[in-house]
Amino acid sequence: MEVIESIQTNINWGSMTDYDNGLTGIGVGIEYLSQNGFLDIDTDEILEEIDMRIQNEIIMKRNENKSLGKGLSGLGQYLLFRLNNRLPKGASELHWLKNHERMIHVVDKLENEGFPLPKELPDVMSFLCHVYRLNICNLKIERYFDKILKNFSIDDIEAEYLFAWVIALLRLVSIGNRKIEPVDKVIDMALQTIEPVKVSSENNIINQLLWLLQCKRLLAQTELSMSFTNRIVALLNKFYGQIDDILLESGELSFKGYAGAGIAIMTISGYYDGAWLDLLM
Repeated sequence: MEVIESIQTNINWGSMTDYDNGLTGIGVGIEYLSQNGFLDIDTDEILEEIDMRIQNEIIMKRNENKSLGKGLSGLGQYLLFRLNNRLPKGASELHWLKNHERMIHVVDKLENEGFPLPKELPDVMSFLCHVYRLNICNLKIERYFDKILKNFSIDDIEAEYLFAWVIALLRLVSIGNRKIEPVDKVIDMALQTIEPVKVSSENNIINQLLWLLQCKRLLAQTELSMSFTNRIVALLNKFYGQIDDILLESGELSFKGYAGAGIAIMTISGYYDGAWLDLLM
């Protein structure tokens, strides 16, 4: 609570809204802790100033960046967690309805204010797949997906964005029973990239652990080949055997550092479910 109060004290109209290092990421963290029973707080009250700051960012400004980390998808990710908040019996719906309206503005901007850069597309697609499950303006989202897939080619995927595209396509396949021709090939390409790699900290093993866990969770929601799951489990076991060496080295206490590795170990060991992976898109 002291940390949250300190954050509230330091929030101002000029605070960064980035998901990576700004208000939206902070707000999602607080909302996640509340929804999972770690904090007994009224997030509508705690996050009221952040809500207003996000509203200004969405409605009053033209946000050219549509990525998760520093752009419009990050603002939408914050709203997703706010909308997932289960209202206590008898509580006011005003905050929920306002965030509902803000989310519609986000989806509208994504559809109408220019096409995202290729590197931003996986973030946008993953975000919209989450929104689709809320049944908010689904026709707009379907039109957007159709526009993306109309000219989609596996050959257009740059190597550095291959892993993000796998997650985005898996999310897309898992909603509405969509059939996407290249998804099997994209998954296979990504797995082939890391299967022969020697395990070492230089290869960003923690990021790969998190990616593999996301893939394993999403594959369970699709009708894709079980062989992919078997390959992922084999890779998880391979990395799991080396994780102690990673934890002994210097790293950040973040989802891409010690904290991410620790929760990944608990998830692989069966002591923790994969819901926390939604924090990473």
